Order: sequence, then C-alpha cells, then structure tokens
Amino acid sequence: QAAELKGVEEFAVECSILKVFVSDLAQHTADEGIQVYGGMGFSEDTPMEAAWRDSRISRIYEGTNEINRLLAVGMLIKRAMKGELDLLSPAMAISKELMGIPSFEVPDYSEFMSEEKAIIANLKKVFLMVSGAALQKYMMDIEKQQHLLLNASEILNQIYMAESAVLRAEKHFSPESVEAAMAQLNLYKAVEKIIVAAKEGIISFAEGDEQRMMLSGLRRFTKYTNHPNVVALTEKVAAHYIEKGAY
Repeated sequence: QAAELKGVEEFAVECSILKVFVSDLAQHTADEGIQVYGGMGFSEDTPMEAAWRDSRISRIYEGTNEINRLLAVGMLIKRAMKGELDLLSPAMAISKELMGIPSFEVPDYSEFMSEEKAIIANLKKVFLMVSGAALQKYMMDIEKQQHLLLNASEILNQIYMAESAVLRAEKHFSPESVEAAMAQLNLYKAVEKIIVAAKEGIISFAEGDEQRMMLSGLRRFTKYTNHPNVVALTEKVAAHYIEKGAY
C-alpha cells in the first residue's frame, strides 16, 4: 500500500507539472496569435478571441496554476520531511562540490544530445542546491515560504519538461530534425527561466558567503560549453511549419 501511495503521489506531481506547463504555454500561444491578427485578434470573426478565453480558463480549473505549483514541490518536501526522500544529502554533496576546484577539462559532446543531457544533470543540481539549502534553513516552516516554493516549483517544472523533450528527441529523431531543434530551443529557454527563479530564491534566504557561493554555483551549473544558436534554431522551426502549413 505504501508503494502504491508513493506511485500515486509521483503521478500527481507529474500531472501538476504538465497541467501548469501546458496551460501556461497555451495561454502564451493564444496571446501571440492575437498579436499576429493585430486589432482583429479581439474580434469574434477570428479564431483567436475564443482561443484566448478557452486557454485562459485552463489556468484556473482543476486547481489554479499557483496551487498546482505549490502542490508539486510541496509533495516532494513533505516526503523529505518524513524521511521518505533524501534531499539534504545530495544538497550537501553539491555544497562540497562548489567549495572544490572546478574541472577545466572540455567534455566530449560528440554524441547526439550529450551536452543537453549534461546540462539537465546540472539543472537538477540547481534544484537540489536551492531546495536543500532552503529546507535546512526553514525546516518545518518551509511551507510558509510560498514565494520560495514557487521558485523551486518553476525550476522543477522546467527541468521535467526539458528532460522529457530531450530524451524523446534522442530516442525518436535525428540530429537534423526539427524536433531536435525544438528540444534544444526549449532547453535554452528553460535554462534562462531557471536562472531567474533560482537567483530570486537564493537571494530571498541566503546572505554573505553562502549567497555568493550559491550564485557562483548557479552560474556554473547553467553554463553551456557550446552555446546554441537560438536564432538559427527558431528560424529552422518556423520555416518547417510555414512550409508545412500546419502544426
């Protein structure tokens, strides 16, 4: 029964992440569609007016996105507080890593999606660094720090979706495919969002040397060896769907 409950909780976390990510993206897409139509975007004569209203409600029903963000990361923290999930040991290991001398060797990223997977592994360190340090500081009062939990949830959500896209691209598509370009582009945007959320979270509870060390770690863990050409990736995706004439 405990194993089944654990599986249910993990499924609930995944559902919360998917609900938040997809509904936010749908809202953004509808908003961009209105912008494309210009002033006519508000008119019922175009499809975007209804699309915007339909996408807007998806951020509210079945729990607002804010509640779902708190739910996803809250379940993980509750399990950590019960001793069912070890967040502190990996977080402490990352702290030791940050105090050590970084490696200056250039990794071999010749295999398809190898650098992307390495970046995702480092993004997981960002989550553990922020959530572990926050948990150590606040302990049972962590649930009262809702802004910090929202920061941690944003990091968690972006990692989950970016890793899902990268692994799917690696398994089913070629390096030259538009799907690979989309996965790389999504990861780049995820990194940028994680930097903002993590920095805001770190500054909210860490001070002095601890803050400087964690911000230095954030820069280390979000660094690309081969920075993607975001403009080229965007143009590749756009050209593919313009030529296709559909999604």
